[in-house]
Amino acid sequence: MFSLVNHKFWVPRGVFAVFTRCYSVELENKYSESQKEKILQIINENTSSLSSYDITKARLKNISSWLKNNGQLKSLSDIKSIDGFTEKHADKLFNSLINGPQKKVQNLSKKIKGQILNPHLSETLRQSCKSVVAVFTTVNSVCWALIDRDNYEIQEWKYYHIEYPESNKMQITNILDIAWDVTKKLPSADIYVMKAEASSLRAAGSDPNNPKVLSVNLQKSQLIAMIVALINARQTVCADWETEEKANDTLKQKVFFLRPTLPFRLYGTLVGNERVSTDQTVETLLQEVKNRENNSQVHVPDKLVAMFRNQKDLQKDMLGQCLLLALTFMDVCIYMNKDSINKLLKRGE
Repeated sequence: MFSLVNHKFWVPRGVFAVFTRCYSVELENKYSESQKEKILQIINENTSSLSSYDITKARLKNISSWLKNNGQLKSLSDIKSIDGFTEKHADKLFNSLINGPQKKVQNLSKKIKGQILNPHLSETLRQSCKSVVAVFTTVNSVCWALIDRDNYEIQEWKYYHIEYPESNKMQITNILDIAWDVTKKLPSADIYVMKAEASSLRAAGSDPNNPKVLSVNLQKSQLIAMIVALINARQTVCADWETEEKANDTLKQKVFFLRPTLPFRLYGTLVGNERVSTDQTVETLLQEVKNRENNSQVHVPDKLVAMFRNQKDLQKDMLGQCLLLALTFMDVCIYMNKDSINKLLKRGE
């Protein structure tokens, strides 16, 4: 793959003019007249407030200097004349201006000891995400739940059974086929969350080097790694035309890993160090949210409730763990629900 990074090259003047013109036209066509008016008004009349939006200090300084020397922006495409603004940076700023200033929320989850999520979830992504998919993986199944952030509603909740070959011995290509099939079925979302897995393949208990357990744990780890890679590979990586910064080809993670004990602690399914079935916990939860009065509680459509109740005990447990993983992530990391976080703090997290 040919890279333009760190290479100087000559571009004919006519070609650059065509590129600039396309960049300008695309910017103008992306927004309605009312949106354009709002964007220009904020930039031209209240530059000092721009620090509350999605813009770096360096670009804010460049805007201020440009306005001082050249007067107001007449159109959105004028921003191409300001140092540091590619189409990507202009889009980020314009969308931020349309959506309103970033709200400063007290992050009580920081009071929870240790790392609760990996990698770090930025405040920009937390506020802008519209959908989340929780993926719960075991050796025999993969479950997922799609949540609409604005309405706090479960839109999809599914159980996927893993079919083993007749020889019962999984080759790496078999695992890849499963990961590929699962990823194709997963709904699109802004964020995916999974349970953080143990870094060791060894078994707990008196026989940590049991070869059968090691083999099973290895298969599970391989499956999870492949699913994560395929989810992240869904993103289309485009080369940016950078002015003052080097192009950044670092992988942008869409998959986050939540500390595994948080759902158990929050919903009381961990007694000592032993996990109990989620069946009754989830059933109680579904009864409580049946007639919710506001968006502080999740909404689970009747058809998904019926689907859950028609499952066998094992499937119910897997679906239940997936749901609790999803709700814990939403309450603690996205909504930053004070009651949920305080409950975890009281229970030793």
